[in-house]
Amino acid sequence: MAADKRRRARPGGRRPSDARPLPPPNGGTDPGLAALEEIQRLLDAPLVDLMGTPEERAEAEELSRQAAAAPAMARLREVVAFVGKGRPSTQAGNLKGPDAVALSRRLGTGEEVPEELRSMEDIPETAHVFRWAAATGFLARRGTRIVAGPVAADLEHDPLAAWIKATVTLLETGVLDGFRQGWRKSYVELLDAGAGGLLVAMAEAGGAVPLTEVDEGAWQQVAAAYGYEPDDATERSHVVALVRAMMDQFSDCGLVVRHDDEVVLTGLGDALAAMVAFSGDDGEDDLDLVDTDAQSLLLVCVEMEPSEASAHLFAWCAGRPGDEAADELCEAILDDDDPEVWDLGFEALGMIDRAAAEPAVRRLRSRPGLRPRARAWLRAHGQAPNPPRPR
Repeated sequence: MAADKRRRARPGGRRPSDARPLPPPNGGTDPGLAALEEIQRLLDAPLVDLMGTPEERAEAEELSRQAAAAPAMARLREVVAFVGKGRPSTQAGNLKGPDAVALSRRLGTGEEVPEELRSMEDIPETAHVFRWAAATGFLARRGTRIVAGPVAADLEHDPLAAWIKATVTLLETGVLDGFRQGWRKSYVELLDAGAGGLLVAMAEAGGAVPLTEVDEGAWQQVAAAYGYEPDDATERSHVVALVRAMMDQFSDCGLVVRHDDEVVLTGLGDALAAMVAFSGDDGEDDLDLVDTDAQSLLLVCVEMEPSEASAHLFAWCAGRPGDEAADELCEAILDDDDPEVWDLGFEALGMIDRAAAEPAVRRLRSRPGLRPRARAWLRAHGQAPNPPRPR
């Protein structure tokens, strides 16, 4: 694979500094300039002001109120307020130690701050909010400093628009794995890929779903994808814990509320579910890789976000017999020299029945660069890397 898969933008032409547009005749208004000013006025207007009828405006005002009150949005506002006119940045674009500690205390995360903070990873709740704010555009890096980002003003000026940017960014990046590190299970990305669909399914079910049904649906999906036995209580408990973490994040964003053992979508939850359903129906994201060959599948998926890639890998594996999928993936891995492609291939092998995948993984040990990955895969899936030979 080529080392650089992204196209570089061509530098545009530049008008000489002394070349200025002619003024409109008779001192009149330039029609093009007037149109641009009107477009900018609409872009600057809060979403509430763009509603056509009183009913729509009242609904948007209520959603805006809910958005501003969501706990997650309050923390994002605190991050921007803390950064203020700028804070020093590390080379990785994080806050430096003293500022990271100060932000953690300001946010009131309750996490234990070590005496010697090595990085923001040591305070994961603070790191989560900070990275989410940066990914959404509420923060930006300018030289050696972190400053308020291009859409930070929306947090106060247009809470509903800010909430939409934040929640869509969270879904696209991964509710569980997007801005956190340290999840032990590889199927976190699979659950993240289904987060938007879960909101849509809840809306289609009337907006209220027993939490036990959500737990069971997630477990069935993971068990089928990764070959776990349906009665594997240990793995099921891990899945349930991840589902509850996702529900906590949904609640934090104002998407759901808990009533006893029931999860209920809020007005914001209904709105986001409608956006997710609409984006899935408009044909923009209708890429179907189920019928492609394994090599093309991996080459396309390596350019995707992890959650999107996992969804395509899962659909591809589910669309063919396990032994056929394992053989194709094995050949595709052996034919490529990109470690990122290898990793995706091993991830896909984990979505196939173990009995079918194991022989293919053992064949991959024949290549030195793949041997450590194959052994790690076998250990992670409960297989001995070197089974005893029959006597």
